[in-house]
Amino acid sequence: MILLQLKQYIRQHHEVSLEDIQNHFDLSEEAVHGLMTPLIRQGHIQMIESPQCSSGRCSTGCTSRGSNERYLWRDKCFISLPIGVQVL
Repeated sequence: MILLQLKQYIRQHHEVSLEDIQNHFDLSEEAVHGLMTPLIRQGHIQMIESPQCSSGRCSTGCTSRGSNERYLWRDKCFISLPIGVQVL
């Protein structure tokens, strides 16, 4: 049941952060990752991870970096295919 609710939540908001999901469903980071794995395999949800300054003040030159893990809803399935490419 929670997988369906999670899928609907992401579809409704189109893009959500890991923290959004944790707060909305009262889940740990590990629990979110475990639930997201089968949803990502289905192809409608894509995880995007990009580094960001955890303080929010990137102009200060700090070295404290966090993770900006986000989940996107895709109307068309987005499935990575492991295709070998040979470069000549």
